[in-house]
Amino acid sequence: KATKATKATKASYLISEFQPNPTGLLQDSQKIELSGPPNTAFEGCIWSVEADGLATEEGAAAAATSFGMVNRINSVWGTFDANGLLAVTIPELENPSFTLFLSQSCPTGNVNINDNTAALLAAVQTIYDSIGVPDSVADANNLPLIRTTLDNPPGTDLGYIGGQPKLVFRDSSSGALYQVDDQGSASPSSVFDAHGTQMAVAEFDPDPRQTSFGVINPTRFSAMADIVGDPHIHTLDGGHYTLLREGSFLVWHFGLPQPHVDWQIFAHYAGRQSFTKGLLLVDTSGSEPSSMEITSERCEWQTQSSSKKWSSVNSTVPEVLLSGPSSHMKLVGNQRKDMKKIQLFIADETVPVATLKVICRQGRHINMKLYMGNQKWKPFVSGELKGQKDQTVQKDMPTSKSSMLELAGREDQEFEVKKAWAELGGSPRAQEYLQMFDENGHDVGLSELCDAQGQADAKALCQKHLGTAAHSSYFEECIYDVCSGAGEVAAEMAAEMLKF
Repeated sequence: KATKATKATKASYLISEFQPNPTGLLQDSQKIELSGPPNTAFEGCIWSVEADGLATEEGAAAAATSFGMVNRINSVWGTFDANGLLAVTIPELENPSFTLFLSQSCPTGNVNINDNTAALLAAVQTIYDSIGVPDSVADANNLPLIRTTLDNPPGTDLGYIGGQPKLVFRDSSSGALYQVDDQGSASPSSVFDAHGTQMAVAEFDPDPRQTSFGVINPTRFSAMADIVGDPHIHTLDGGHYTLLREGSFLVWHFGLPQPHVDWQIFAHYAGRQSFTKGLLLVDTSGSEPSSMEITSERCEWQTQSSSKKWSSVNSTVPEVLLSGPSSHMKLVGNQRKDMKKIQLFIADETVPVATLKVICRQGRHINMKLYMGNQKWKPFVSGELKGQKDQTVQKDMPTSKSSMLELAGREDQEFEVKKAWAELGGSPRAQEYLQMFDENGHDVGLSELCDAQGQADAKALCQKHLGTAAHSSYFEECIYDVCSGAGEVAAEMAAEMLKF
């Protein structure tokens, strides 16, 4: 039996799936899928605001009146199913560009949002969600004007993908928005994220290029994980947290029974901010283990194979570093010795299982990113980067004494490794270097976090370097690191890692 949801918040209801311009001739109607609390009744309104026709150059004034006009006003109602989905039918939307709104009540008529904004906002009451859809670069730049005029309601303005998307949907796991382009019969459609970056179709399950009204949407395997700064860990399941302990930890383990492949990546976190000071890759797939390591002492990769002799990697061209009967690791060339990409292959596979990207600043710390592009390898992964969504946050960490911002923190005791670095497969020199930090480590207390002015300065530094990431967890983590005394170099390295 459905119950009426009486105390909805702005995030209670979302636009889950719709076709901005359904393929084919003009349709009398179209479906829009909403998401909300399972087994509850819903009444609301779907309406759109025209984003075409803003006068941006001489001679365009005649078209300016269409921009900002409210149209396609539709009352909708129904009951969310057990999965929290409700597919409603409305008359076909006008072709993009527009911003689609889901609100508690409807606008009183086809007005312009600039004429009496306060009255419009009062009429619609709560705006639950909104999605801006552009059909040109110019309109993509204009969409934020609609959002700011309406007092920045919850929602997202999509990036331009070269034409009108034929489908927009939310990931059923993460809630992230994706858009599918319309290639007609010329070629298969492609998938893009909300920013307009093309994604691999193979990363989704099921195929995201088809509509799924009334059933659970596709989900994307989070192909990227990273460790940045203090260390702030972003996992393959989409989680992120700050590690609260120092020492050596199992970052990533890949174990495949047939053919036998066993790779491990260890990290050592130490020093005043507990940043990453060493990384170690160990391959025990063959009869003799082999290793690769890098520390912030020299920021130079070292390899050790069956000869037990360590040698430096100085190549700037692609080179196979470690090779065995069932796997090999390949260096992808880069002119900078402190910025390297390493691909991990299974024998006879042409696409790497994983790609490791590492940036090292000598005398400072290491940031790393791991990319896995195929879901089929996910069951064979463990370690910190796999993710632990079932674990509860152990404590929260404020970024400053005056800040309301809190970062989730964990201790990852199950991934801590008590063996010495050399016992894990690292070199005696690296072990000596890392022990120096362990013996002289220093925990940063709250008294040392910056005050309100210091946080403002840190925010300005992070904004300078991270730019478009200014509303992400990376930005908040950057503020924390700079506030904790890591300086501008922490912001510089975080920005480099995001772009690498």
